[in-house]
Amino acid sequence: MKHENTVRTPSLANSRINTDSTANLSIGDTLRRAKKNLFFSRCLIGIVAILILTVLFVAFFTGYAGTFLDYINNPVG
Repeated sequence: MKHENTVRTPSLANSRINTDSTANLSIGDTLRRAKKNLFFSRCLIGIVAILILTVLFVAFFTGYAGTFLDYINNPVG
């Protein structure tokens, strides 16, 4: 039986509570965040690629790569 002074609420009244900080971002904010993350990831990949190329150049210049290539190319036995 329903009383007149009661208010009907859904069973999950607190289901709209979000702990995720990105839940209320607009489309523009989401795209700006994605663009920033893409820029930083591309910069990081570029820095790592330059570092690898520098290590390879130094290895060939100092002769360590030549010794390694001779070790790989020599037949076993």
